[in-house]
Formats: sequence, C-alpha cells, structure tokens
Amino acid sequence: MTTPAARPHPALPANPPVRSVVPPLLPVLLPLVVAAILLGALFAWLFPPAAGTGAPVVRFTDVTAAAGLRFSHRPGADEAPTTLGGAVTVLDYNADGRPDLFFVNGAPWPWEETLEKRLVRSSALYRNDGNGRFTDVTAAAGLNTEMQGMAAAAGDYDADGHPDLFVSAVGTNRLFRNLGGGRFEDVTEFAGLGGDENTWSTGAAWLDTDADGRLDLVVLHYARWPQEVGLGSAFAVAEMGRSYGNPTGFFSSPPTVWHNRGDGRFAAAADSAGLRDIDPETGRPVAWPLALTVLDVNGDRRSDLLIAYHNHGPALFLAQGDGTFARQAGVQGPRQEGAAAGLASASALPFAQSPGDRDRLQALLAAGLAEDTAAGLALASKLGVVVLDLDLDGRPELFSGQGRAEPGTNKFEGGRAFAAVPRVLWSRGETWQPLADEETALPALTARGVAAADFDGDGDPDLVIAQHNGPAVLLRNDQRTGSPWLRLQLTATRSEPGAGGARVEVHTPRRVLTQTAGPALGFMTQSESTLTFGLGDDARVRKLVIQWPSGQVQELRPTGLNQTLAIREP
Repeated sequence: MTTPAARPHPALPANPPVRSVVPPLLPVLLPLVVAAILLGALFAWLFPPAAGTGAPVVRFTDVTAAAGLRFSHRPGADEAPTTLGGAVTVLDYNADGRPDLFFVNGAPWPWEETLEKRLVRSSALYRNDGNGRFTDVTAAAGLNTEMQGMAAAAGDYDADGHPDLFVSAVGTNRLFRNLGGGRFEDVTEFAGLGGDENTWSTGAAWLDTDADGRLDLVVLHYARWPQEVGLGSAFAVAEMGRSYGNPTGFFSSPPTVWHNRGDGRFAAAADSAGLRDIDPETGRPVAWPLALTVLDVNGDRRSDLLIAYHNHGPALFLAQGDGTFARQAGVQGPRQEGAAAGLASASALPFAQSPGDRDRLQALLAAGLAEDTAAGLALASKLGVVVLDLDLDGRPELFSGQGRAEPGTNKFEGGRAFAAVPRVLWSRGETWQPLADEETALPALTARGVAAADFDGDGDPDLVIAQHNGPAVLLRNDQRTGSPWLRLQLTATRSEPGAGGARVEVHTPRRVLTQTAGPALGFMTQSESTLTFGLGDDARVRKLVIQWPSGQVQELRPTGLNQTLAIREP
C-alpha cells in the first residue's frame, strides 16, 4: 500500500489524459429523509461495515504557535450579537494551491473605544507559506477594517479566477473584491451589498440561483437590531455572570437573495426569492436564522438550501432554476439552537458514499433526529460540527465543537461547561463510536466555527477552530493508517465559478465513491472546496467520472494515488 506523501505541499501534477463525452444525464430523484428513520439502519445501508472492529488512532497536534497563527477573536461588547462570533473561512486567495485562512473579528461598539483601538481588532488574512507556517498579510491585502463581523463567504462573483470575500456583520456588510496579486478592494458601495445598517446578518453563501453562470449571494439576517434592545434582553445573576435568554423585543428579518447583474452590481430579489418562512398568525418570520448550506437534494444539478435556525428546526428550500426557491414540506430537525446550526455545518462538507446512496442531508438529518445515539448526542446543542474523513477509509467521521459562549452558563445548566473538549465520532459503518478524549489529545475550547482543509499537503484533513472571545486553534491531523488518497481541485469553464454542483465518482475495483462539489459551509465557517477521497483498503483507482452542471461528462484515468489533481471542465 502506498503511504501518504510527506508534509510539504506537493506540486500539482499535470492533468492525465482526458476523454470527454456528453451523454444526456437522467435526473436521479432522491427521496427526502423521514424523521422516523433510525440512525443505525440508515448508516448500515449508506456505508459499508468497517473491515476491522476497533477505531484507528486519530490524534491531533496543536500547531497554532508553530504555524505563526496569532489571531484572537474579540467580540468587544456586552450585547447579544457578541455571543455568536468566532468565524473562519478557508480560501486560496493567491492561487498557489495552498489553503489560506480568513478570520472574522468583532469590534467594540462606537461609543466604547477610539477608532485607533478598534482597528487593532480587525479581521485577519493568513497566507499559507507551504512550510508549515502562515503569514499575517491582512494589511498588505487591504483587509484591515473595523466591523462587528459575523461570518465570511468566499466566491468568485466576477469570474476572474480569484475568490472574493463577503463578510456579514451587525450593521453594514462588506464585499471585498480580489484584485489578484494579493490585494483586495472594498467594493461594497458599488456592488450595493451593504444591506441595512440596522440589521444583524449571519450566514451567507455564494451560488448560482438562476442558472445564468454567475454567482449570486444569499444572506441570512438574524434580526432587525436596535442596539438598546440587547442590553435590555440580557439577564444576569451575581453568582452566574452574564447570559442571554431567547430573543425577545426584536424580530427576525427574511433572507436577502442578491442577483448578480454581471457588471459588478447586485439587485435584491423580490420576496426573498421564496426563502421567506412566515408565521401566518403573526405575519413575522417563524425563527431567527443562523447558518445555511448549499446542496443538491434531488439530483437536478440545482443548488438547494438548508437553513438552520435558533429555536426552530432546519428548513429545506428547493431551487426552481429561475432564481427562486420553494420550501420542501416534511423536513424537520431538532428544535434547538445548537443542534440546528450544527446540522447545517455537518451536512455541508461533502463525503464519500457508495453508488445509489441518498444525499448526505439525509444521513445528517437522521443523526440529528436520532435519540440516545452517539451522533445525536454529539450534534445536540453544538454549533461547530464538521464531517470529514479523518482516517481516509472512505467513511465520514464527525467532529463536534463543544463549550458555550457565555461564562455563566455552566453554573445554571448542569453539565454544560464553558470550555470543553471537542468530540470525535468515528464511523463504524453502521453507527458512530465516540473516541475518548485521551485518544484525540484535544484541548478544552470554546469552539464556534470549525473548518477542515489539508493545510500541510499530506492528504488527510486538518482542522482550524475559531473560538469565541479567544485565540484561533490549528490542529494537525496526525493519523497513521497509511490509507491512500486522492484530492481533486475542480475548475469550471462552462459551469458556475467554483464548480458548484459538479458530481465526482471515483471508481475503484470494489466500489464507487462519490462527492458533490460546492461551498462547504457550516456554522460561521467555510471549509476548503478541494475534494478529498480516502481510499481505505483500495490500492487502485480505475477511473474518475465528473458530471459537470453544464451537462459535460468527463472521464479521467489517474496514473497514481496520494496526489492532488487539478482538473478543468472541458
């Protein structure tokens, strides 16, 4: 069996010979998940049983200091929005093939400190130098800016080959256009994406909603935000410290769908393009949206949306192909803030499946709905949850961030610590097996956003964690299974930028592994877009088949394993 490559990032090989065909693609209708499906039965069907009975040794090494990461999140105020912050986005901003990091920071309110002091708390861009170290290039990139940031979404909205950055915030949102050469430009005003300064925005996603080949933008709004309400809704007990109850005194605001006009400007869609979820009795939104993810539920090569809410189950909206969405009835998840946001995160990152498997949404919905199961417990009331193949065996593991944002919580919610050790659940094929804390060697954290990427170029996914009101953490995956792997970087030429919706099949002598490309979104995070296929006991790949959203079907025959292939749409 071939062993994984050394940690220095390998050069990307040239594409192997490509044979392109364009047969008609039959849409694959995939039934939606039913809440009553038992987790064990579902995963026994979805994923083949493990060859062995014991979990492999999966250990993480905290390399934050050695990597030169010095970012620390600072919310800067005792107001309700500060409880959510702690976000990170993975992107290759300089097109060198290595994943870079953009951390979103908070800021003091205008009446608290001077502008000079507030700028110290800017969001930060870290360049991956490829030698295990990162360099803070925030100022050089033109991203040193003040805002009460929430999350960031990376996408190439102007199709120039450089990923741009949209940052959601309390107040005015920001759009930074990537000019190339390591520089960004604030084009918020020209693009018209600032939004309402009295609105608290949260999750955002780039996707082509109207099939015109351009990336549009969907932005969630947690609430219309009058500043005086935050202090009024807080409650404190002397022995317990500060905490916040359910939102009262203010209301949610429907999402905004921004259609890309193609000239650098955007226009808001009428009636939120069908994403409004209104309570007929009150005439107001039914819940407060936190996070969203993009996925193709029914195999029609359109980007559907799963939105996770505070105090309400997630909602699934199917793309109609004309820039609008229709809510899918019968999809209901746990009515818990963390579980809903964690579900959005967990269903976001693609993972390998076998032929005929249902969409990953179903697996994660079942995991979130299942009671008295390891996966259900891991997802309940957690915000930073990510799905990834830690040991490269072709089956997904769950990494669940723990802890709470408010120090007083553990004093009146039994068993709920402020900082806690994240949990890792290893996939046994038919169920999940929690790994003991001492097995993973993870520290106690107040995790918020959790993103995955292969930062050191050795093939297995590493993790970056954005803490609330604390330093970022970079965890190197030091698994030693020796399983081979294959990574794919897709570049669209006819389909939407980012290759969203492209379906990849990896054919081995004994199975077919599949993933769908798209923005790997989670709670306050975006993971890398490169697809990682862990091959487990498979020592050979017979062929790759890529079904592009444009209708092109591309076949490739890789000449080796343990490499990253850069593939362009024919």
